[in-house]
Amino acid sequence: MGETMNVDYDYKLSAIVLVYNSEKYLRPCLDSLVNQTLDNMEIILVNDASTDDSLSICREYEKEFSNVRIINKEENEGLSITANIGIHSASGEYVILVDNDDIIPSYAYEKLYNKAKDTDADVVTGKANLIIGDYQYEIDDYERLVWENEITINGANEFLTIFHDVFYWNKVIKRSLIIDNDIKLPSGIKVYADRKFTHTVYTYAKKISIIPDCVYLWRKRGEAFDTSLSMKRREAWNYIDRIDSFELDLDWFTSFNKNYFKILMRRVVIPITGILESEEFKKVFFERAYKILSEQTRKLDDIYDNDLDILLNLYIYLILNNKKEELINLLLKDFELQRDIIFENGKNYWNLPYFRNSKIEIPDRIFEIKTLRKPFVNFENLIIEDDFITFDKIEIPKKFPIKRGEVVFTGRTTPDDILINNKISFELKAVDGDDIPNKFTSKIPTNQLSSVEEYDISVKFEYHNGMSDKFRISKNNLKKIINRSKYLNVYLTINDKLTIRTLMINGAFRIEPTEDSLNMIVNQDISIKKPLNLSVQNRKSNEIVYLTPIENSSFKIEWEYFLDKGSNYDFYINYNKKFRLNAKSILDFKDISFKTEKIDIKIYKTKNGDISLKG
Repeated sequence: MGETMNVDYDYKLSAIVLVYNSEKYLRPCLDSLVNQTLDNMEIILVNDASTDDSLSICREYEKEFSNVRIINKEENEGLSITANIGIHSASGEYVILVDNDDIIPSYAYEKLYNKAKDTDADVVTGKANLIIGDYQYEIDDYERLVWENEITINGANEFLTIFHDVFYWNKVIKRSLIIDNDIKLPSGIKVYADRKFTHTVYTYAKKISIIPDCVYLWRKRGEAFDTSLSMKRREAWNYIDRIDSFELDLDWFTSFNKNYFKILMRRVVIPITGILESEEFKKVFFERAYKILSEQTRKLDDIYDNDLDILLNLYIYLILNNKKEELINLLLKDFELQRDIIFENGKNYWNLPYFRNSKIEIPDRIFEIKTLRKPFVNFENLIIEDDFITFDKIEIPKKFPIKRGEVVFTGRTTPDDILINNKISFELKAVDGDDIPNKFTSKIPTNQLSSVEEYDISVKFEYHNGMSDKFRISKNNLKKIINRSKYLNVYLTINDKLTIRTLMINGAFRIEPTEDSLNMIVNQDISIKKPLNLSVQNRKSNEIVYLTPIENSSFKIEWEYFLDKGSNYDFYINYNKKFRLNAKSILDFKDISFKTEKIDIKIYKTKNGDISLKG
C-alpha cells in the first residue's frame, strides 16, 4: 500500500448512498443516516438518473441538513460507476457505501468509526441483519461466522473466514486505502460487483477489525414485482453475472491465498434448483459450473476438502462427472425428511441415493457428516405448559463431537429495535451417559420469556474448533407438539418454521377510571416489549374503539368518545389477532361501579370470567 501523508479530514466518515428508483424506501434509509450518533460525517446522495421521485426526496434532505449533498447523474450507468463516483467525491477519512432501501441502526457508524480509531484499522466490519416485511432477522448462513466474535487481525490471511463477508455496506474503509491502490467496483456487472471490491479491500488492508454489533439492516423484498436483483439468482443472466464476477476474482485472489475458491465455492452451486425451472438456465448452469469447477479441480489439491455440506459436495461431484440426469433426480427429492444415517468405524454417513451405489462409484467421504444440518437433528416431543416449555429427546448423530448446544428464542424484532436484546438462549443438557452424548433435553421456564411476544425458535451447535451451526427448527425436525398451556400458542410459519407466541398477561393491567376517562395501567412487573393495542367493542353494534397508548405504560380513552347509555362493551387486547381480556388480566380485579356527571358506569366480570363495561 502506498504511503499517505497525515492530513486533516473534512469529515470523520463519508456515507455514500447509491440512489436509483427507490422512492418507496428512500426516506426511512435517509432518516436512519441523518440520525446517526456519530458527529462530523457527510452524507453523499449519488442519484443514478432515477426516473421516479427519488431525486425530489434527496433534495428535501439536502435542503434540511447541511451535511447532505447530492451528486446528480444525468445518465444511468449502474451501481459500480455510481459507487466509484461517490468514493472519489468523498471528504471523509473513512467511507461507507449504502444501498438506498436499507436502514442503518443509529449507533452503527459511531461504533464502527471508534473501533477503527482505537485499533488503527484500515477496515472495520460489523454484523448485518435482514429486514423481511415488518421484522428483522439474523443471517444464519456462512456470513454469520465472520461476525460472531470481536477480533482484530493483521491481514485477511489470519482469518480466511472473513471472505464470506462479501458486502460493501456493513464496513467502514479508509478512503486512502481505496484511492492509493486504485480499488474500484468493476463496471459491466449488474450484481455481485461488491464481492470483488470488498475482497480486494481485504487483501490490501494491513489491519482489519470485526465487531459483533449489528450495523446494517438489509431489506429483502418479498413482493414478486419488487424483488431485488440479488434475489433473482435462478435466472440465466443472473448466473452468468455470478460466474463472470467470480472468474474476475480468481487469478488475483488465488495468488493471495490458494484456498480462496474453496471458501466461496458454494456460490457456484447455490442456485442449482434453477435447472428444474428453466431450460435456458439449465444450459447456462451446466456449461459455466462445469468449466469453473473443472479448472479449479486441476489447481487444488482436493476440491472436496472444504466446509460445504454433503449435498453441495454431492452436486459438485455429479457436475464434474457429467451425471446430469442423476443430478436432476437428486434435486427432485426432499431431503428435509431424509434422516437415514449409517454409523460405521466412528463416522456418520448420510445414506442418500447413490451412497455405495454400484452404478456410480462416489467416494464414501462425500457422504460423511461433518457438520449438523436440519435433517440430522430430531426433536421427539415439544411440550408446552404454562410454566415450562420442554424440548424432549433431542437426538443428533452418534459420537458427534459438539462442544455445546442451545435452543435460541428470538423475539420478533422491528427495524427500530436491537435484535440481541430480544434473544434468549437455553442450554441443551445431555440425557445419556455416553462419553460423547447424542441425546439431549432442554426445559425452559416460561417466566424467562416476555409476557407478550412471538419467538422464532432455532437450535445452535458449537464445535471445539470455534465454528458453529445454527438453523430454525422446522416442522420436519419435530415428531410431536403437545400444547397444554392457556397462555402460549405454537404455530408454523408459511415456510413450516416453528414460532411460539406468548400471551402471559395475568395481572398485567390495572383499571383506574376517572370522571373523564377510562385508564388502563400496565403493571411494571409484567415483561411486555411489543407495542400493544387495547380496545373496547360495543357488543350490539360491533364498533371498536382503541385506547390511546401513553409511552406503552398506560392506555387512555375519554368516555365521551365511545360510551353510549345502555350499551355493553367488551375489552380486547390486539396482538396479531384479538384476544378477549379476562378478569385474571387485571391485578386484584373487583367489580367497579361509579358515576360521572352524565352516566352511571359499571365494570364487571362476566359468567365466563371475562371483563365487560356497561353504561
